[in-house]
Amino acid sequence: MPVVYAREAALPVEDYIDVVGHSALGPTRPIDDRERIAAMIAGADLIVSARIDGRCVGLARCLTDVAWVAYCGDLAVHNDFQGRGIGKGLLEACRELLGEGVGMALLSVPEAVGFYDRHGPSVDLHRYGHAYFMNRKRGV
Repeated sequence: MPVVYAREAALPVEDYIDVVGHSALGPTRPIDDRERIAAMIAGADLIVSARIDGRCVGLARCLTDVAWVAYCGDLAVHNDFQGRGIGKGLLEACRELLGEGVGMALLSVPEAVGFYDRHGPSVDLHRYGHAYFMNRKRGV
């Protein structure tokens, strides 16, 4: 079963909830708030899905100016499909769609640091010891 990577014009909320809810990101996202998830999807500039036989098994959700930088807010692969290179494939698809003139930043949940340490360099994603985040005051 080949994995098909594609830009999504409008990712269904159900697909986001299924993939992210069954990944390490699940506890860090408001998956019980469909309205907020819909707003997150609508506000994204780039969403790439990974599908097997039409089922969404992975996704990348990015915000970008399409000229200099993109921030990947979500990179998730459903637990049942991890270990197949899908996360790396999503990063490669983002690079292709963004172009070589656009850099990409992301913050990793602790459970995924090993993935980025192993696969990041092969897609030119490098680890930096200094990153900062201002916590939200509402929600997860």
